[in-house]
Amino acid sequence: MKALCLIPARGGSKRIPRKNLLPLAGRPLISYTIQAARECALFSRIVVSSDDSEILALAKQEGVDADNRPPDLAGDRIRFVEVLEEYLLRAAAGFDAIAVLLPTCPFRTAQDIAAAYGMLLAASQPSFVISVSEYDFPPQFALDLDGIHARVRHPDIYAASTQSQSVPKSFHPNGAIYFAPISLFLAHRSFFRGPLLAYLMPPERSLDIDNLYQFEIAEALMAARR
Repeated sequence: MKALCLIPARGGSKRIPRKNLLPLAGRPLISYTIQAARECALFSRIVVSSDDSEILALAKQEGVDADNRPPDLAGDRIRFVEVLEEYLLRAAAGFDAIAVLLPTCPFRTAQDIAAAYGMLLAASQPSFVISVSEYDFPPQFALDLDGIHARVRHPDIYAASTQSQSVPKSFHPNGAIYFAPISLFLAHRSFFRGPLLAYLMPPERSLDIDNLYQFEIAEALMAARR
């Protein structure tokens, strides 16, 4: 397969202003994703899609392509699959597979990307591959809140036990890696259709930065590694 990589990176962020450019251990956050994409040496083209001139300039500086997405795809309610679909229909002729790497996952490695791609190639039929990690706390013990009033969502589970070991493990997409044959993605306009394969990542490489406290955790992890 001839593979294309898209890194979607808006300039705006409500919870952490200018998040994708915020220095993490002295480097812009998005730089870690660009580096991992380059180091895995799988992609014929790596593209940073953004509405922000500074992000686009950084992409060129780091040796990858920069795509100035259409203004109608720059809002904070736009999903990355909408950005991806528009780009694939416009500029992906000649490619067979697509990877999406979110810039908010700085601890994903080139080896993770290569392993997920290997799953795509080894699949017995065209499949989606997403990276996942285990929930820190079992979602089976979720509560619903109405002000200060709580309601147990699954009382039968609580009746049996309140120990996390008593329920099956659950997993969630961690945002680090999405792979698919391009034709399969365009047919469904989603990565969450069958057949769906999961590449399991450990928690220390699965941090997805959406809030300031997560950025502070990332700084601490980077400091510990240094």
